[in-house]
Amino acid sequence: MTKSFIQNKMPQEMTFTNVVPTVSASTAIPAASLPDPSTFFDTIGPEPQIPSRKTSTISASVLSDAMDGLSLKNQPVDKEADRRRDAWIPNEEAKKTLLKAQSSPKGSFFPEREVLTMPGLVLEEELADALQEVAVKYLGVSSAGVHGVVRADHVSRDEAGLRELLRTGYLRSAINLTATLISAAGQGAGRMHRPTKHTPRSLQLWLTRFAVMCRIRLYEPLLKEAEPFGDFNKPDMFYQFYPDSYENRTGSLVPFSLRLLIAELPMHVNKPEEAMDRLYAMLSVIEQMIANLKESRTEDGTSTITAEDQTESLRLWTSRQTRVLHSIINCAIALKDYRLATKILSSLAESGSVQQRRALQSAICRVSLLAGNVRAATEQCSMAQELRHSLCPTPDVREYVDLGLIDIAHGKYQDAYNNFAKAADQEPTNIMVANNLSVCLLYMGRLKEAIAVLQKAINSDPERGLNESLLINLCTLYELESSKTNEKKLNLLRMLCKHKSDTIPNVLECLKLA
Repeated sequence: MTKSFIQNKMPQEMTFTNVVPTVSASTAIPAASLPDPSTFFDTIGPEPQIPSRKTSTISASVLSDAMDGLSLKNQPVDKEADRRRDAWIPNEEAKKTLLKAQSSPKGSFFPEREVLTMPGLVLEEELADALQEVAVKYLGVSSAGVHGVVRADHVSRDEAGLRELLRTGYLRSAINLTATLISAAGQGAGRMHRPTKHTPRSLQLWLTRFAVMCRIRLYEPLLKEAEPFGDFNKPDMFYQFYPDSYENRTGSLVPFSLRLLIAELPMHVNKPEEAMDRLYAMLSVIEQMIANLKESRTEDGTSTITAEDQTESLRLWTSRQTRVLHSIINCAIALKDYRLATKILSSLAESGSVQQRRALQSAICRVSLLAGNVRAATEQCSMAQELRHSLCPTPDVREYVDLGLIDIAHGKYQDAYNNFAKAADQEPTNIMVANNLSVCLLYMGRLKEAIAVLQKAINSDPERGLNESLLINLCTLYELESSKTNEKKLNLLRMLCKHKSDTIPNVLECLKLA
């Protein structure tokens, strides 16, 4: 999985929070009482992955982009690379203001407030470590002390300190530090709707803040803080607005990941139609830039470029185009427009490497399952198998998962279990496969074995096993097994304190603690 991919996968794991607790060791669970088996999806290939329509966790790549961007100031200057990375075409209104800014004598340009972006902090209070708070409440201070808490004042108050908090998983402390750094840039609490100067650094800080807020699902303050930025098309979002500071540099101050994150944001709050509109607006600009590049011109079409520069620019912007298309697929799935999702995936599968095309065929298979078209899913799985033959002679994890999903759709839970078991043989620490194995066992009424699978996944690799989906599933199974589950849940909390930091959005929800 490359860094440019969205780690928040298509639905690939089944949760059973809606399971009716009537299971017994000898009775199979009726399918009607179990969740939709369409929730099994994994990555679709070596380009951007498709995130889940049922979870709103922000992609790891956005956090990674934010961390990388925090150290961009240390990179050597490459004008072509800078132009390529920052390229964006302003709208007509912004172009007029930018032309005025560039043509006015120094110190004589005073823009109207309407053309300015004026953000400010809304979330003013300092966030506490959520895991620490739950541990203190349920385990007591002494037990909670196993989990060493890191706060923003424990690291340097700069980008290096912010990177350290992100690296170690202290996400709420990272949000607290972004507030300090953004305030120092003149965009703190009480500064909304007041004129301010933007820089690549200030926007990189906003990207980091928004990405982490999205990761831990602080959507309400995130929506309020993102609102002043709009679609990032106001003229002060471009280098040309500051000719005295950036001379002849052109393009957008806005990191591409920030632009995409805000375009996707409505999808996280159940407004996929709005997200779709924003993403198609982004796609339109990108397609225009790609058209300009294909004519050997810069992204904005204002000058010519060399063949080498053209190749690198096309590589970057076609990959970004694919990222946007994958986000559109997510919206289509959220809207249950499976026809559109399949159409876009099919168009992507017409090009690329064999590995990419195989992964895309697998994704189409799974979208067909979401749509309830098992026959089409089987056909797409066969096409993916043919492409896999040219890569390796034997089935891999992806293929076994595809076959298992199709078995589930046919109600063949034992066959599905067998396929997932083969996948587990190849990747014993694959948490998604462990979850799916457990679900199949639950379908077959083998509750204790289902619990044992998830407990083994956690004990064999606590760092990976202690994730949200697995914890929710395991605690739900505990409740199906017995009404006396509290001590087992507290044991999981102790393991979280020992092995994890502040990365889980809602510990109480995961552990189903009252």
